Amino acid sequence: MSSKAQRRGSDYRRKRKRFHNNQYTRKVSDKLDVDCISASAKKLCKDSDLDKEVRNFNQSNEYRLINIDILLSELSQYVTCPNCNTKAVLKEKILYGLVSEFYVECHSCSTLSTFKSSPVIASGKDYEVNTRITYAMRTVGQGFCGIKHFCTAMDLPPPVSQKAYEKILRKLIWPVVK
Repeated sequence: MSSKAQRRGSDYRRKRKRFHNNQYTRKVSDKLDVDCISASAKKLCKDSDLDKEVRNFNQSNEYRLINIDILLSELSQYVTCPNCNTKAVLKEKILYGLVSEFYVECHSCSTLSTFKSSPVIASGKDYEVNTRITYAMRTVGQGFCGIKHFCTAMDLPPPVSQKAYEKILRKLIWPVVK
């Protein structure tokens, strides 16, 4: 026996070394505010730009399913013509797939201004919401028929055509295939 073991006695048990974090890891909980929504958001908050985005959650770029009749009737109460300051009418026209075009029409000065419900993706002429639903349905294992069933069940406008769906799908898959 060594001299240390003789001094300690038989009932002595060595203490285990405690782990005091790796010096190269960063504590996520110290860097984040309460604004982070989920564990995934906390993981994404490691980058400073994404951290700012999560903190500015009210300025988000998200989609919602809403009843368009309620939205149009409520917003029409507050819409005024920018030219003559009289009451204007807000109306919707289904444009392409899930994209709608809204227009504000003034009856007194015949002004017509329009805006779309989804931006165009920079890489092409496709609308973001149509690309998102194509990608989302492919992610859950559904194809064009799945999108049609989903839109029908949710009382959404009809989706893009089969040909447009395949075009969007090719653009989504092409970077992966390369």
